[in-house]
Amino acid sequence: MTVTAADPTALGLRLLEREKQLEVLRAARDEALAGEGRLVLVAGEAGVGKTALLRSFCGENGASVRWGACDPMFAPHPLGPFLDAGGELASLSGPHEIVDALLRAPGVLVLEDLHWADEATLDTLRLLARKVAGAPLLVVASYRDDELDRAHPLRIVVGEVTPSSAVVRLDVPRLSRDAVSALAIASSLDADELYRLTSGNPFYVTEAIAAGGGVVPASVRDAVLARAARLSPGARSVLDVVAIAPPRVELWLLEELAGERIDAVSECVDAAVLTASDTGVEFRHELARLAIEETIEPLERRRLHRAALAALATPPFGEPDVVRLSHHADSAEDADAVLEYAPEAAERATAVGAHREAAAHLARALRYEQLLHVEERADLLKRYADASYLTDRCYDAIDAAERMLACYRSIGDARSEGRTLTMLSALQMCPMSVVDAEPAGVAAVELL
Repeated sequence: MTVTAADPTALGLRLLEREKQLEVLRAARDEALAGEGRLVLVAGEAGVGKTALLRSFCGENGASVRWGACDPMFAPHPLGPFLDAGGELASLSGPHEIVDALLRAPGVLVLEDLHWADEATLDTLRLLARKVAGAPLLVVASYRDDELDRAHPLRIVVGEVTPSSAVVRLDVPRLSRDAVSALAIASSLDADELYRLTSGNPFYVTEAIAAGGGVVPASVRDAVLARAARLSPGARSVLDVVAIAPPRVELWLLEELAGERIDAVSECVDAAVLTASDTGVEFRHELARLAIEETIEPLERRRLHRAALAALATPPFGEPDVVRLSHHADSAEDADAVLEYAPEAAERATAVGAHREAAAHLARALRYEQLLHVEERADLLKRYADASYLTDRCYDAIDAAERMLACYRSIGDARSEGRTLTMLSALQMCPMSVVDAEPAGVAAVELL
């Protein structure tokens, strides 16, 4: 197809942190127009913005650009992107004929998604790399480097052609935290949380902003699940294991939970869904993890959390991590384990000033408060009220204090009841409500 010059902003694009890449493309174009042709290989993960970059660049040229793309088919059409580019190329058959025609036609040719290319297209790319230097031609070929396993045909081609001085490799990285913050300004989303969820992938960033937060955008979920669907059953099981144990699953824990399916980890890594290091395995993007986690059947999810809980309670080295144990106990709906680990996790969080996290752990424990003795329940409510007050959640703190009050009244503990009334009165002042605070204060004086 032919792409005419256009204002990138009219295409709905907002390019950030791509000036260096544009400079490389402009330099290659200028060299090509001067008779020293160039082949630019543009690599980047899915959703990183390769197409947006190339459309922005093509919009600067002030002339038409031939543009073709490979299709994600099990049996790709031979020479598909060249046929898609149209014009004289659509009537040619064979790498040599296509290359000869291109070398006689100055300009810019964009070939997209070469990770899906057929063998004839890759042969044509090899020929172009050898002959383009003497022609006024710029060929820009993009591909997803996160979909190239070690034996992928395109990886072999890239390795063969890049020693040539006419071939330029151009990487398109993820966005930085600052760029994500700039995109998030017009939304109500927290920039740091948005960066944590997306790892700076522009597609995930823009889709999360459009969704408004709180859920995995449908477009992101579909993209993740489409990639996961191409994996073997064993690899999909590995994804489930890694999804329930954020942010990273140690190798020993993965072996414990995945069992004989552990060998499928390499398939998940090759498919660019997971990344592996010496410390463990994790998803490339938190949104991808959430998308997979949402699709796990409830019974299977609970089974996996119970298995993780049992394994982490007796790790092969070091002390048990009560924060992780609290998480898995809650997800496994194991009341006894929640009441054992969540309060201790809250205590550790409070000790380092992480009061929001402390409140979250205590809230987990309070879901099972009816299993506790009254004094234990009141103590948890006191700690939850303190954590809520320190994170400016006054109404949660007031509610917890009122429930404490009911606990002490139920056992006739007047001294503790009076202290709780005093606390409640102080908390009711927090939302600037003197009228509400006065009765509790007066009742405390009378009782004590």
